[in-house]
Amino acid sequence: MLVLTRRLNEKILFPSMQTAVQVVALKSGVVRLGIEAPGHIPVFREEVIDPGRLPEWSDKQEGNAEGALRELMHLLNNRLNASTVGLALLRRQLELGLTSDMMTTLDKVSQELDTLRQRAEKAADASLPPTPGRRALLVEDDRNECELLAGFLRLAGIEVETAGDGADALDHLRKGSRPDVVVLDMVLPRCDGPTTVRAIRRDPTLSGLKIFGVTGARHDQFGLTEGPNGIDRWFRKPLNPEVLLRELKQ
Repeated sequence: MLVLTRRLNEKILFPSMQTAVQVVALKSGVVRLGIEAPGHIPVFREEVIDPGRLPEWSDKQEGNAEGALRELMHLLNNRLNASTVGLALLRRQLELGLTSDMMTTLDKVSQELDTLRQRAEKAADASLPPTPGRRALLVEDDRNECELLAGFLRLAGIEVETAGDGADALDHLRKGSRPDVVVLDMVLPRCDGPTTVRAIRRDPTLSGLKIFGVTGARHDQFGLTEGPNGIDRWFRKPLNPEVLLRELKQ
């Protein structure tokens, strides 16, 4: 480890990475740092990323949009998994009445979601062009989950529209342009997943539309067949976005 001494407003430079770190404030034993770096250089606080799985950035990956996208997908997948584990822990603590522990867990889950949202928003600003012909309608009532998954898919070149429940999804399908696939959560307000599937399959104008069902429960409890007259493909929560992406691109 290289140890350097810096005064207020002095910088540490990394010329090959076009990056600078500046001391911007000192108080109460805390140092505030300002970091200037290109968009493809990831910068994280230590507590929000697993140090054992930090990316190995090669010279080729630096400045390579495809490499940056791959690494961002990896990060999103890991943070989504961490959030899922955190919510499971929170549920168990609630069942056991461990209210003091719940606040610590909730803070950690909130950190994970904040990191995901910031990275998704930053990547969305890059405006990567979508791949023609790859369009999905994502139907999910949890706003955070919907925005994060939509951001992940858009980064991978999928053109994504969103709907908050089955009623909104049916209205979109009948009035808007037809997607290649509907990614549909099963438990929704107003109009749930099974009702939405049956309405789509009864509509001749939507014949052949693929439907991917997403649920945290056993899929056989919804009374839907598998195949072109029901659900084309099931995905179990917690969802692995990489698996969903592979199916969407086929």
